[in-house]
Amino acid sequence: MKKAFWENVAKNIIIIVILIFTQLNIQSSLGGLVNIDKSILGSLLVAVSILSVTACFGNFAFTYEKTEHRNEKSRYLSHMTTGLLMLLIGLSLEMTSVIVTLLIGNFFIFDLSLIILYSASVLYDFWDLARSF
Repeated sequence: MKKAFWENVAKNIIIIVILIFTQLNIQSSLGGLVNIDKSILGSLLVAVSILSVTACFGNFAFTYEKTEHRNEKSRYLSHMTTGLLMLLIGLSLEMTSVIVTLLIGNFFIFDLSLIILYSASVLYDFWDLARSF
């Protein structure tokens, strides 16, 4: 269990580092849309929301209980699956934050809510791993 726990810690640190680097790219890419029609931003927000909901569903539907923890390949495949879903959740939440900022300006409570949602995904990942032993 100790090994799987530290692998999970490493996975989540890698994801957070990737998300930090992608935040600036997302801001500069979507920031160029300032002069675009707001309805297009609204449509983009709907598309990003669908992506986020799909990733959240996949993340919460996955369970480490079916992972054969003694088998490294099985463990790594589980970490990669949850890692990719959590990365997708993080990216979609970053895009949502930037789009909402473009639509209505800075809204601290909304951004805080997105951070709490991502934090809950990380905590769920650790909880699910812990209950699988």
